[in-house]
Amino acid sequence: MDNGIYVALSRQMGLFRDMDVTANNIANANTVGFGGEKVMFDDFLVKTSPDGGPRTAFTNDFASYRNLAEGPMKVTSNPLDVAISGPGYFAVMTPLGERYTRAGNFQLDTDGTLVTPEGYQVLDEGGQPIQFEPQDKEIAIGQAGDIVVDGAPRGNLGVFEFANPQLMERTGSTLYKADGLAQPAAASRVLHGTLEGSNISPVMELTHMIKVQRGVGSTAKLIDAQYELTRKTADTWAKSQS
Repeated sequence: MDNGIYVALSRQMGLFRDMDVTANNIANANTVGFGGEKVMFDDFLVKTSPDGGPRTAFTNDFASYRNLAEGPMKVTSNPLDVAISGPGYFAVMTPLGERYTRAGNFQLDTDGTLVTPEGYQVLDEGGQPIQFEPQDKEIAIGQAGDIVVDGAPRGNLGVFEFANPQLMERTGSTLYKADGLAQPAAASRVLHGTLEGSNISPVMELTHMIKVQRGVGSTAKLIDAQYELTRKTADTWAKSQS
């Protein structure tokens, strides 16, 4: 098969990956604490002849990176809603272990434990669940994550930062895995009664999706044209040998 077809197919695979990432961004445009992703592309050079001639450049979608910008802050006045201004993350306990999130739309389960909408326990600075009592009335959370209930201290929300957040592994829409990399928050502050929205711009993502779709269509036409050229070449050669 001609190398041009392989090059076109490598681009097509990269575009499909880009389309998947963009579609996921659009789907989470209204998800609390969601951070968008972008695909990174590079050339993958391969020698096509043993005599050291020119190399063929294939498309290589070698990685993706997260948009670490803060999403818009919305005041809800809900005493269990919190957001982080700065690079920090809340810690939660899942069935697969400790994870980190910027989504602070918390609630109480039937036992009075602070949990995420999925039911994962929110952890304090010592890695323990945060418990409330039925008689608790007024909940206040300070900028340092300190929890005060009816005027009495009740512990601190676990807020952590990471030297390189790009190394965190996404394990859900808003959950990340970062074993052994968590550090106590130093440049973050907690906003009580506030939620951080998605940092996705739907218009920008839709525009990019249209661009990717056009790229897929044009690459498909190129592949078809190359296949047709190869077929005609083979037919011509066969006829010349008969």
